[in-house]
Amino acid sequence: MHLLLIDDHPLFGAGFAHALEVVRPTVRVRTAPTLDAGLKLAAADDRLDIALIDYRLAGENGLAALASFGRRFPLVARVLITGEDVRHLVCQARAAGAVGCLGKQHSAEAILAALERVLDGGECFDEPDGARAPAAPVASATARQMEVLALIAKGRLNKQIADQLGIAERTVKLHITALLQAFDARNRTHLLVKAREHGLL
Repeated sequence: MHLLLIDDHPLFGAGFAHALEVVRPTVRVRTAPTLDAGLKLAAADDRLDIALIDYRLAGENGLAALASFGRRFPLVARVLITGEDVRHLVCQARAAGAVGCLGKQHSAEAILAALERVLDGGECFDEPDGARAPAAPVASATARQMEVLALIAKGRLNKQIADQLGIAERTVKLHITALLQAFDARNRTHLLVKAREHGLL
């Protein structure tokens, strides 16, 4: 099993890689502190099976980073990892293209078992009692809308968002309208408040 961990905490990355490789010596784990570094490693490794991306990635929205990675490497399975309560992230992670969402508190054995399910074509979402978490208001949000939301949180104007994502400004407005409806938000400021309430920012 060849894994890529994108996490900006070097001690966690080193410990994660060591723990998994000790439990199963055939596992290979490469680590990257940023999305850009992870993309470069992925481009150089055609054996990569799964990319694990931290939700609280410095300088990036982990969900947007997960979606960006998927556009570059659609055949690599993506799993969101987090030190927070994952129940509020399951729907967002699915919408961003993840096949799993795991808490960092799990043992190496449990993480490996979950990743084995992914290799077998399954999913590995942490959900209470094995049940699917209740649908969140953002369950229908697309990966592109997640990116727009992340840029709104950074204070970008519609034209700046359009330029950065390479889309028309009118399309940005449509994405924002869809986000306002999904979150039942009155305006951009209220949208950010609601997004934070749902653990999206």
